[in-house]
Amino acid sequence: MAALDTILTLVFWGLIAVLIVVVYRIARFYQITSGRRTYYRLFFVPLGLLLAAALLNVAADPLLNLWRDVLLLAGGVSLIGLGYYLLHLMIGSRS
Repeated sequence: MAALDTILTLVFWGLIAVLIVVVYRIARFYQITSGRRTYYRLFFVPLGLLLAAALLNVAADPLLNLWRDVLLLAGGVSLIGLGYYLLHLMIGSRS
């Protein structure tokens, strides 16, 4: 049962990584076509942080839980910030 849990965790985080790469590709395409700077390369920061947290989760060492949580927080906050910046860059201000 532990092996199944590990496999499902890795599959889930793999899907999350694919979604982040899709957003990266959207940001890259938008920068190329519009000429506006999207900082698309920064999407590798949350990708790396979240994948490192996933690997720490699979390690299942209780001493690493704090580091895993810190990596998840940093990856989530950076992804939200980059996504919010990209959203406002693409749709502009709707006042």
